[in-house]
Amino acid sequence: MTNFQSGNERETCRAEEIETRAADWLLAKRLSESWADSDQQALDEWLSESPANLMSYWRIEETWNRAQRLKALRPPMGVRMSLASVRTRSHVVGLAAVLAMSAFVAAYWLNAFQQPLAKSYATPVGGHLTLALGDGSLIELNTDTVLSISNSPGQRSATLIKGEAFFEIKHDASRPFAVRIGDHVVTDLGTKFVVRSEGANVRVALLEGKARFETESTRAVAQSTDMSPGDVVIATRDAMTLHHKTTGELANSVGWRRGVLVFDNTTLAEAARELNRYNTEQVRVVDPAIARLTIGGTFADNDVPALVNTAKQVFGLTVTRRGNEIVISR
Repeated sequence: MTNFQSGNERETCRAEEIETRAADWLLAKRLSESWADSDQQALDEWLSESPANLMSYWRIEETWNRAQRLKALRPPMGVRMSLASVRTRSHVVGLAAVLAMSAFVAAYWLNAFQQPLAKSYATPVGGHLTLALGDGSLIELNTDTVLSISNSPGQRSATLIKGEAFFEIKHDASRPFAVRIGDHVVTDLGTKFVVRSEGANVRVALLEGKARFETESTRAVAQSTDMSPGDVVIATRDAMTLHHKTTGELANSVGWRRGVLVFDNTTLAEAARELNRYNTEQVRVVDPAIARLTIGGTFADNDVPALVNTAKQVFGLTVTRRGNEIVISR
């Protein structure tokens, strides 16, 4: 007898397979005492295979982190396992499977009561995604971005896990819209703003309206500020600074919304780093003196050759290709 699976069944099986693999990777990384660079490279390759892999990994890691903070992740009383016996990837994956059947199931149930259901979205390198929310708000995801949005009817919130997003929020005083980025929270007071997260650094730029930025880090004194149009907050793990930009500077900073990057007296190194965010072909400036050279102009976010030609024709620099990398030198 032949068994047929519907498209939905196959999709569900595939999603479960990805979730299991993501749990295996996360627990292997967290529990193995011999995690090596080669392991990290293999994980990075798996994450880059599809947005679904990345979203599943980040979602499970967030579950782990939340449960750790709440001290809710503990093996069942009957489980007694020695991590000292873990020597190879297969043993770690085996341990991951056991813990996934206990700790993660408990953690997911815990999260179900601790927070509203959420849906995750992701863009690949060079990707762009516009989300229209039911209340009339718009969110635009820039390159290599992962965002989770609350599905609760009584709460409007999102979590920026990585990357950059533009928010145009319909104000509702009874239900403020909050964006969480690590230890930081941006609360909409009727506004348009951009949030960018790179590791421990967060940048929030307010284009219109008002917003409140707060940091809740336990490593530093909690800080907050009410932002006005043109304000840019830059926050690290331990500090928060406030700057002010002109309307033109802010408009240039969101050129990515129309597929361009605007450079104005930008160093060659900064321009290369920004362009690299949108392309798998990477530009590297190896000489510190060359890195400080400045350029200006509008570039398509996928036009690596334009930057390379500027380096060659304007500055007379040498360009060398090494596989997927372009090296600019004297």
